[in-house]
Amino acid sequence: VLTATGAGVWLRITDADGQRLIEKELASGERYVVPAAARDPRINTGRPDLLAITVGGKPVPPLADRPVVLSGAPIRAAALAARTPAVAPAP
Repeated sequence: VLTATGAGVWLRITDADGQRLIEKELASGERYVVPAAARDPRINTGRPDLLAITVGGKPVPPLADRPVVLSGAPIRAAALAARTPAVAPAP
């Protein structure tokens, strides 16, 4: 589940065949549930820092901690659940 934590989060999600599952701008608090049957879903967005992600109800680390353009980034549940939080460098 992808949830916008800020306004104006544009995203496009496609499957392995390039079929568009969604393409829209999410309002703050709006959610999109990636279909469980989607084959190799991928995301394009410019605001991955404003997407909270949960897999099976459990939060996973964000795709990025700042605005960056992601193009074709995999968002399979298993891959997202296996991610570990980024470690900030020591001051």
